[in-house]
Amino acid sequence: MAPPKDLSKLISLTQTTQTLLSHFQTSLTPTTKPSSTSSDAPSLPNGTLPAIHAATTLLKSHTTTLSLLLLTPPLTPSALIGKIGDVTSGALSGMVAAAAYVPGPGARDELGQIMRSEMRAAVLRVVGAWSEVLRQVLGMAEARRELSGKDAGPSEAERRDVLAATGVVWDVCDKVLRLCDGGVVELVLSKAQQLRAVLLDAVEEIKEWGEDVASDSEDGAEGSADEEDDGFGDEDDFFAAENKIGKDDVELKALLDRSVKKLKMVAIMYQAVGKRRLNTFPAVRGSNPASVSAVAAEGELAGETPAQKLDKLMHILKTIPDSVDDLASTFYELDQEEAEVELKKVCDKAKSAVELVKKSWTDTDDEFTAWSAKWTQALDLA
Repeated sequence: MAPPKDLSKLISLTQTTQTLLSHFQTSLTPTTKPSSTSSDAPSLPNGTLPAIHAATTLLKSHTTTLSLLLLTPPLTPSALIGKIGDVTSGALSGMVAAAAYVPGPGARDELGQIMRSEMRAAVLRVVGAWSEVLRQVLGMAEARRELSGKDAGPSEAERRDVLAATGVVWDVCDKVLRLCDGGVVELVLSKAQQLRAVLLDAVEEIKEWGEDVASDSEDGAEGSADEEDDGFGDEDDFFAAENKIGKDDVELKALLDRSVKKLKMVAIMYQAVGKRRLNTFPAVRGSNPASVSAVAAEGELAGETPAQKLDKLMHILKTIPDSVDDLASTFYELDQEEAEVELKKVCDKAKSAVELVKKSWTDTDDEFTAWSAKWTQALDLA
């Protein structure tokens, strides 16, 4: 049985570490402005992702060892104290520092906002999972401080909880490692596919709204003779007619048809950009520090890294569905002039996305370069 003094030290350390983890979580929250944004922020010599990759691998190993210590009787406070120290002052603190790091003014940004935000969220989940491991340590230590006899080992409930907490840490660590090992490609492809789906849903709604015009107008004319001659007819029909294209609105109907064609062209652009650019993004491998500088160097000619260009591209792709919603609203309001304006905004944004990545990530011409010129011309003629 461990001496009460050793157990008290373990309990005290666990409680102090829980407070430290709360500070870690605060430093990783989106509303927090990390101190490393200053111009004198220290750089990470081997790159952010390699640092996170190494720290995550070490943390997973330490957690496995700590789990075995908890499951093997008797509970050994000194060993647990040492292992907790290894994690908090080494692996976990290193991981958090790398994830919270932001390049200072003038420093090259190897990750970009998309990858940095995703990585912070992933590391934040690791901190949360490790907090649960600490909770298991604290609970088992406090329970044994009340024992007067021999430590018979963890109860079935304690064993189950320790294994569950350890499994969660392994899982979140594996997700961080996958993200380090080129996960940004999978991430942006998924986001682009979701945005394209939203765009196509909006296009379909606009198309169906336009197709319902003729039948609704005819039904209204046939039913008017049967309605009471009060000048209004059915209340729902009266208000619904406020945002329906009239049979004589030939120009607005033509604009709607033209808009649907152009929006379908924009949806094709999402597919092409996803296949030819997002899918070929030069992912920075966390396990290979040399690749970090290699990828960063690819952006020299354009004056920005591929990650920074990717941020700009994804921002444009994200705003296009919102602009399509604005376009739809102008049609529902039967505002032809404003619809022309909103349609131009959508097309201009789509063309700017294509122009941004017209050349490859290494700033050379390829098949997509030629395709982009043809697509832009087709969009203008649609």
